[in-house]
Amino acid sequence: MLYTLKLKLLADARQRELLAHTMKIFSEICNFISDIGIQTNTIRNKIKLQKHCYYVVREKYGVPAQMVVRAVGKVVETYKSGAKKTFFGETSAVVYDKRTLAFKMIERVSLTTIEGRIEIPFLVTGYRKGIYERRQPGQADLIVQNNDYYLLLVIDLPEVENISPIEFTEINSYDLEEKQ
Repeated sequence: MLYTLKLKLLADARQRELLAHTMKIFSEICNFISDIGIQTNTIRNKIKLQKHCYYVVREKYGVPAQMVVRAVGKVVETYKSGAKKTFFGETSAVVYDKRTLAFKMIERVSLTTIEGRIEIPFLVTGYRKGIYERRQPGQADLIVQNNDYYLLLVIDLPEVENISPIEFTEINSYDLEEKQ
C-alpha cells in the first residue's frame, strides 16, 4: 500500500539557497520542456518528448541527467491529467527518485541539486516514525511551505491481511477456581 510521508528538512542557510535555486531551475526546465512538447506535439508521450529535449536541456542548463528525466515525466503527467498550457512557477515541486535521493542513516537525506549533492537532516513526526522506519522509498517531491522545505516521500508498505476478531467464550470466576 502506498503512503505519502511528509519529512521536514532542517536545512541551514546555504542548503536553503541551493534548494531554492534548484526549484527555480527545475521549474524553468519544466517550462522549456513544455514549450518543446507543444511545438513538437509530443506533450503526452514521455519517450518522444524526451528524445526531442533531453540533450538540449542538458546542454542549456547543465543539470544531471536524471533531473531532466524527472522533469520530462512531470511535464507529461501534468498534461496527461488534462491540463491546458501550463506554467510551472518558481516554487513548483522538484521530483526525486531513488537515483537523485538517498537516505543516510536514519536522520539524513542526500538530495541532488543544481550544484551537486547535499546532505540535510530531517524530522519525522512522532506517530509516523514507525511508518518511516519500515519504508521502501519511492518517488518524492521537494516542496516549500511557509519558507520551510519538505519532502513528500511516497513509501510502499506491505498490506496487512485482514485480522479476524478473536472469539471470546464466557468465563466466570467459578470456572477459574476449579482449574487451579
